[in-house]
Amino acid sequence: MTRKKKYDWNKIQLEYDSGLTLRGLQERYGISYATFSKAKSRGDFIPRNISEALKLKYANGYAPKHTEETKKKISKHRKDFLVRNPDKVPYLLNHYSKGESYPEIYFKNLFEAENIDLKYHLQVGIYQLDFYNLKSKIDVEIDGEQHYRDPRIIESDKRRTLLLESLGWKIIRIRWADYQKFTMDQKKEIVERIRESI
Repeated sequence: MTRKKKYDWNKIQLEYDSGLTLRGLQERYGISYATFSKAKSRGDFIPRNISEALKLKYANGYAPKHTEETKKKISKHRKDFLVRNPDKVPYLLNHYSKGESYPEIYFKNLFEAENIDLKYHLQVGIYQLDFYNLKSKIDVEIDGEQHYRDPRIIESDKRRTLLLESLGWKIIRIRWADYQKFTMDQKKEIVERIRESI
């Protein structure tokens, strides 16, 4: 008859609570899963719940690795959801949460004063146009510096441009930081270029 091994479950629990995994404990002490299960039933060992286990995994640098096929499926589902729910687009939720920006108000007043037929805000798919003329399919975008410095927004703008151009839109981008430094003549040139495009 073989004698059962005695384990110091207090010590094992302490090591486990310090971050050692079940597999690590198995390798260190030669404990089987069945023994862990019996110790759990007796109340000698308390395993982590799923939430705690995942937190520990992520804290130790774990990241789930998706196949390219899974990544494409996730991306497609996300895009489909955003097309059906344009009000959930993260950029719009963050960008327009504080109302109109000063540059938008400035250009809204400028276009009105110059009698330029541009309307404010149009949703096209998951994207929102700043100023537009539907008949001429002109989109005038007033860009803050995030459009030139944030890699995610730069990539989003590239995809946005491809989509709009495929639908027949012409995009005119005005970099607000540059526009503010322009002379009156340079500003007039931009206004005239927009007017001629419509």
